[in-house]
Amino acid sequence: MKDNLSSSINKEKDFSFKIDKIKTFEYKYNNSLFNIKNILIITIIFTLSIILIQQKIILNWKKRQNNDILINKSNYEIKYDTNFKYEDYDKDIITDKIKKNSGWIITLKEAQFINGIIRKNKLKNCLEIGVANGGSSVLILNSIKDIENSILVSLDINKKVYLDKNKLTGYRVNEYFPDLAKNWKLFTGDQAHKYLEKLNIKFDFLFLDTAHISPGEILNFIEALPFLNKNAIVIIHDLLWHFGRDIRNKFYPSCISLIPTINGDKIFLYQSYKSISNIGAIFLHSNQKDHYLDYFLLLLNFWEYIPTDAQLKDLRLFIQKYYKDKIYVNIFDLAVIKNKKANKKFIKYKDSYKKKLFGKSRI
Repeated sequence: MKDNLSSSINKEKDFSFKIDKIKTFEYKYNNSLFNIKNILIITIIFTLSIILIQQKIILNWKKRQNNDILINKSNYEIKYDTNFKYEDYDKDIITDKIKKNSGWIITLKEAQFINGIIRKNKLKNCLEIGVANGGSSVLILNSIKDIENSILVSLDINKKVYLDKNKLTGYRVNEYFPDLAKNWKLFTGDQAHKYLEKLNIKFDFLFLDTAHISPGEILNFIEALPFLNKNAIVIIHDLLWHFGRDIRNKFYPSCISLIPTINGDKIFLYQSYKSISNIGAIFLHSNQKDHYLDYFLLLLNFWEYIPTDAQLKDLRLFIQKYYKDKIYVNIFDLAVIKNKKANKKFIKYKDSYKKKLFGKSRI
């Protein structure tokens, strides 16, 4: 009997112990960090955090897209102000007439970017190389029209618009905006340096929009640099032009090669999360002489067109006069010799390559 009673008591104790153990486990599980209720709460908090972070990123991107510019600043002292919202300067000046009749080959935001830089810094002596129909001339003239003693000098090697041989270069200024022409001097038919030497003006601003292929803007900048104030502002258009062309066209872009090389604070119009814009500005540092070699070394890129012998001779004399060190004219000479030889080979290769890709009827 005692054994049976003792066995029964032990079983009850053992059962009671198991029940207590289960309850203890349930208590621990229910109060654990990893129970279902807490996991759900943590998941919800984590998801909400991700959503909030994404919203903040999207809001910041939209703010930059609509209002801001990308600025690469140095500690070097510059004369002009890089801090501005370009759209603040077009409210009363870029009118519907300007938008409609200027013949821009630029976007409205690019026009605002140029206009904002000019008006924020009250730039007076402005230079433009590359005129075409005069759309950018209209924009710059309109931007400086109420700035006292301001002037725009526009230069183009072509006497007629390259896309419309029936129209004179810059025709849109006189045809649509004759009131702006009082501040304008237009010179066409020759290389930029030929006119710059005669004018002998120091410019605060340069808008560069010419060939877009090497040597193009590289040579144009070398021509203009001796006539720019030491802290001038340079704007280059069509930085991404080469991505918009098919393989039958140009291969060696000059704009995107030049703008990273020029010594100064860089500013780009921010358009989307995928890319910067097609336009950029450089607020020049005053030590440009220390960087002449950088600019001339760019001439050792492949040239997709060769200026005439007369033009090359004039350029060589210009370089000797304004860039005193012999190394610069030597680099120019080397670039001419190498590119004359390479160009003959390239033209044959390009023509045969186009025939293979597109057939004779599409060339």
